[in-house]
Amino acid sequence: MPLDSKRLSRIFAAGAVIAVLVAAGFYLRGLIRVSTQAVKVPAKIPANVGSTANGFTFTKYDGPKKLFTIQAASVQQYKDGGRAALHDVSIIVYGRNQDRSDQIYGSDFAYDPVAKVVTAEGEVRIDLEADSAVSAPAGKPTAPETRNLIHVKTSGLTFNENTGIAQTKAAIEFLVPEANGSAVGASYDSHGGILVLKSNVKIATTGQRKANIRGQSATITKNPNKIVLQFASIDEPPRAMSADRVTVFLRDDNNVDRVVGSGNLRATNSGPKGFEVTAPEGELTMADANQAKSGVLSGGVTFASKSESPAQGTAGRILLSFGAANQLTKARAVESVRLRQGPSGKSQELHANAVDLYLKNGKQLEKAVTSNGPAEIVRDQGQGKTTISAGRFETKFNRQNRPVSLYGTPDTKIVDSAPGKPDRILTARELTAKFNDKGEIVEAEQSGEFHYLSGTQTATAEHARYGSADETILLSGSPRVMDSKVDSEVTLTADSVQLNRKTQTAFAEHNVKSTYAGLKAQPNGAMLGSAEPIHVTGDTVTANSSTGAAKYTKARLWQGPNIVEAPSITFDRMRRSLLAQGSQNTQVASVFVQRDKNGKLTPVNVTSDRLSYVDSERKAVFSGNVKVHSQDTNIASDSVQVFLLAQKNQTETGSASQLERIVAQGDVQIQQGTRRAVGAQLIYTAAEEKMVLTGTSGHAPRIFDAERGQISGDSLTFFTHDGRVLIGSGERSPTQTPNRIQDASKK
Repeated sequence: MPLDSKRLSRIFAAGAVIAVLVAAGFYLRGLIRVSTQAVKVPAKIPANVGSTANGFTFTKYDGPKKLFTIQAASVQQYKDGGRAALHDVSIIVYGRNQDRSDQIYGSDFAYDPVAKVVTAEGEVRIDLEADSAVSAPAGKPTAPETRNLIHVKTSGLTFNENTGIAQTKAAIEFLVPEANGSAVGASYDSHGGILVLKSNVKIATTGQRKANIRGQSATITKNPNKIVLQFASIDEPPRAMSADRVTVFLRDDNNVDRVVGSGNLRATNSGPKGFEVTAPEGELTMADANQAKSGVLSGGVTFASKSESPAQGTAGRILLSFGAANQLTKARAVESVRLRQGPSGKSQELHANAVDLYLKNGKQLEKAVTSNGPAEIVRDQGQGKTTISAGRFETKFNRQNRPVSLYGTPDTKIVDSAPGKPDRILTARELTAKFNDKGEIVEAEQSGEFHYLSGTQTATAEHARYGSADETILLSGSPRVMDSKVDSEVTLTADSVQLNRKTQTAFAEHNVKSTYAGLKAQPNGAMLGSAEPIHVTGDTVTANSSTGAAKYTKARLWQGPNIVEAPSITFDRMRRSLLAQGSQNTQVASVFVQRDKNGKLTPVNVTSDRLSYVDSERKAVFSGNVKVHSQDTNIASDSVQVFLLAQKNQTETGSASQLERIVAQGDVQIQQGTRRAVGAQLIYTAAEEKMVLTGTSGHAPRIFDAERGQISGDSLTFFTHDGRVLIGSGERSPTQTPNRIQDASKK
């Protein structure tokens, strides 16, 4: 409201001109009696006039106190019915303490004693609440203005003494120091104490904050002491308010107690940061000293604002609290609260049972707190949607009324939805989020029994931190990630795990361990072909959920007794393949088995700079400084291909993969006890324990034996179980050079 309580009551007191007229009717009756008795009647009087008087003054006293004074330039009393007419009348009514006066001026008043009706036949001017008694000489209806004076002008007034009703159909105009106004038609029931301004009520304030108040009609009553405006509006640019009905309840001192609006209540602000609020009902309660105390909007409230970030909302009720200088300090929205901010495609919407909005300086939003049950925030990002829920939210805002932080607890939940992607669901006990200057979430943290679900992937941890820039979630506090695929179930643990929804990758570091379980046995496979879980440990891992590939550092991979260790291992779960890479200081290492001459399975260790293995091919390709070490044989080569027996053909289950054959190429060197051999290619067949060593053009393979000397030929075949050596491509008796020659390594 742009008017304070005293200003409001005095503006509507201007309508009390009708009530003053009631008293004037009694004053006029007394005047007529006195005038016909105290004034000498002239000799010549018109036929229809009983008596006349000129320059009449009458004052009524209560002891030494003046009650009222009536002045008239002339008085006529008619023979017909005893009617009387007064011309150029001035009536002054004094206050009980003689500190004020109410004055009535009019050109023509008439009184009908039979009908007991007083009529103001011309224009009437009334001054109410003057500071002191000021008399105006007869014939001068306008008295000097005094402070706090209320001026009223109307015409066509009547007062019926029998019914106690005074009324006029003419326009009423009034002026007070703070405002001016008008109405058309009025009536006053002196018995019921009811004043009605019948139509076109207008009030314009003239203070520093100018406003226009309009109403279809107004009713003022004394018991209860209230003012009712029908179809009322208050326009105080850029603000405006309207309602089908506004009721102002007044205290005994005429200060406003409360204001009630009902029916299409609407408040607007047309400024650059304007708003619109509508409700079926509204009420404002006032405290002392013109201080707003509280307010309520009810029956289904709607709200809309326009700015760089437009907002709108609904609630069943909004409760208002005011502080010093009538500034709004708190607004509480209850019953199915819906608040939406931002344009379509970049909006956020709050759903709650109740929301408390705390304000600073009456307009700056400091924080918002939800209550009375779970709440949720829905963020529309154009190509996706994020829904955040919790038992309670607390949001803090900056000076531009944009959110800067959000805290939620308990039972927090975040659901990310995007076209073509499975929903990502994150739950925890607590949630903290930070916003940028545009009101967008840039970082969120969840702690306490964190759970994650996205498609086939789940995760648990004590703490999770989300970054919107790269759409990553960093898990810490015993994180555990599981990915349940059709062909297997992958479990990942580490000191910390980072999940990226955009790239569908996971990065973990420190104490990394992955377990690939639920595997189906591959009878035609070998090193990774059984149904046992595959385990991988390492310092870090980068895994892609869509491709099934994972790259580990400082890694160790094993399935049962099959083991591969390397500075880096990339494992493809779908293909059951791996790529191991060594470093400057550490090589790839793996273990296989073969049967010795006694039929016992013995280990075969292989190291190299690089290893590539595909289980469906049962071929392990080692390259770069390859070394193969068995029970009594060492092989070195540039590259080695190890072919393994299929699972279905292995003689024993639960053992490491068995060698079928080895193919070594490029500077092959073999060491067996005191025997050494060199060549360009070696083919080793495990079942026969047979090695076939060949060379290149001009470089025949050679065997060096400390006792027998050197053996060479286009190919050398020797058997590890009995030491036999065959020279040439066929199987024939060994040929030995007659003379021992120098070791090839010394050439």
